[in-house]
Amino acid sequence: MFPERIRALGIDGSPVASVPEYVEQLHDHGLVALKELAPGAASMVCVVSNFIPAARTSGTDFKMVVRVSDPTMLSNDTVTFVVFRELGAMPDIRGAGDVLYLEDVKVQEFSGKPQLVSKHSTIVEVLHSGDSVDDLLPLFSYLRRGSGPQGVPQSVRSEYLKSVSELGENTRYVDLLVELLHVRPASHFSRPALRCVVTDYTENPLLHDVEVHTGVPGSRCLWCTVIGPGDIPGLPELVVGHFYRLRGAKVVVDRMDGLVVSIERNDKFPKTKVVNEVVRGLPELGALLTRREQCKNRVSRPMLIDTTAPPTLIQAPPTVSAIPAALIPAAIAPAEPEFVAADVTPISAITGGPDLGTRYHVCVQIVDVFPDSAHDACQLPDLRVVLEVADASGSCLLLCQGRAVEELVGLKSVGMGERLAALMAVWDQAEAAEASWIDLCVAPMVMPGPEVDEGRRPLVRCLALVGGSLNAR
Repeated sequence: MFPERIRALGIDGSPVASVPEYVEQLHDHGLVALKELAPGAASMVCVVSNFIPAARTSGTDFKMVVRVSDPTMLSNDTVTFVVFRELGAMPDIRGAGDVLYLEDVKVQEFSGKPQLVSKHSTIVEVLHSGDSVDDLLPLFSYLRRGSGPQGVPQSVRSEYLKSVSELGENTRYVDLLVELLHVRPASHFSRPALRCVVTDYTENPLLHDVEVHTGVPGSRCLWCTVIGPGDIPGLPELVVGHFYRLRGAKVVVDRMDGLVVSIERNDKFPKTKVVNEVVRGLPELGALLTRREQCKNRVSRPMLIDTTAPPTLIQAPPTVSAIPAALIPAAIAPAEPEFVAADVTPISAITGGPDLGTRYHVCVQIVDVFPDSAHDACQLPDLRVVLEVADASGSCLLLCQGRAVEELVGLKSVGMGERLAALMAVWDQAEAAEASWIDLCVAPMVMPGPEVDEGRRPLVRCLALVGGSLNAR
């Protein structure tokens, strides 16, 4: 349900595609743009750039300072809005991107710039950053998008908001804007807690390996512990792949865990939402999404692939014996393959599909290899390696064993020296500055993943190598 005054403005209005059209629609409803402010009283809509939470004044009221802007402002300009009220009557402002409707607010001049100050009669209504504006006046959509020649300023970042790359040993508390990559219950805390892996796709050398497969390369993944989730007001559902703003996250750097953060209820301001979901399309997500695409596409390739030639990958049909039986419960072992897909299939289409055991033709790059070296692989009782492979659609683990590995590296002799020399080609592929694209035949499978709680191992999807070689495409 929309706030009363915002809803009363109605939904009728021409689409807004420029600042003049935005200002005209404001005037049609008795509102002014921030660029038009003059001493007196006015009503307006604006977007929050950052704010300082409510704090007690020397009197009985509390004071909140909010910096706001709109598309009529220059890229780094904001107007200060000072709210004086009892704590329980403060507007529920949660962060950058919230839209405010202000009615009968006092406009005064302070240090040569306009300043907004609340009065007893001032009405403040809030559209939070996650609220839809589809059924409101077009001006709200324009304000939310920040479109037009100038748009919503780049200063929609809080002065406390930092990237992970900016965190160091002297950082204590910080706001972060992140994507959730992994979440699980934590059992080794005195209070209920959730262990999350998050990223903003910036690198920090203080980050240690999170030991969770995320598909995010480099030192970009950060452990975040949510302490006492049941005590945190308004904690949204934590969904992998969604974006969140963490407010007042505590930063710790130690020798064992590296750089980690934690978030819990703010006892000084117990009503403050310290975790807010941020929906796609908001201006504040722009830089993060750009970095995300750069990371996801670091092995990108042209999507126009010649699939007219019939596959010549492997003639013998794959069998379940090509997959380590110890890793696959008998009840979920893949069935005999039904066919070989002639066209190149994106990884995401395979791992997201329901058909286990069906063979697919993929064209991928090798991103990483386990064990750490060919020498370690040669020490295993059976020839087995796990590859992380990627294409433009995503990445996945690829289990390789026995004859499939021999064909992959062209191994013709069983001698230790020959085996080591041949296997080195796999690690060379993963470490190459410009990795080659290779054609492989794979089959989807499921296997127990990392232990998460009391010995429970959820099943994870991966691929099994059926055939193919390291010959570049």
